[in-house]
Amino acid sequence: MGPIVCATRGGEAGRRTQERAIALAKERGTELTFLCVFDPSFAGPLSSTLSAAVAEEQQWLGRALMSVAQARARERGVEAGAVVLSGPVLPSIEEYLCEASASTLVIGEAKIDSPLAAFRRGTIDSCAKHVEQHTSVEVVVVTPANKSRRKQDRPQVQQA
Repeated sequence: MGPIVCATRGGEAGRRTQERAIALAKERGTELTFLCVFDPSFAGPLSSTLSAAVAEEQQWLGRALMSVAQARARERGVEAGAVVLSGPVLPSIEEYLCEASASTLVIGEAKIDSPLAAFRRGTIDSCAKHVEQHTSVEVVVVTPANKSRRKQDRPQVQQA
């Protein structure tokens, strides 16, 4: 069985998602990697100097957030790796899942919609289905009610 990858950032949704991924890794006795992806395009068009500064700050923030996640895992007896990427969120996650030969992706649904949320309420299930179809990786969605949904538990998503 391949590693579990937990796509996460900070905040309440991130903590719930990390906790579920840690419990799953412990239950399965498998590797865990925390993955943070920042999309530099969120800030709109920037000069090359400002773009480089934003990318550097995103990397620093990502490493800090992943260190906190790793410490949380260590407190529960799980050693975890951490990766910070820059690029479009969903394609970057899918590419990493394939590179890592991951078996499971754990993602969290935000409690409220935010323009900065990678996985917004109402769209997370279609993102999960997309990942499963393009990578054959199981996706576990952690909801605000702190419940996990796997493929068989998610509502059916209509194809456009």
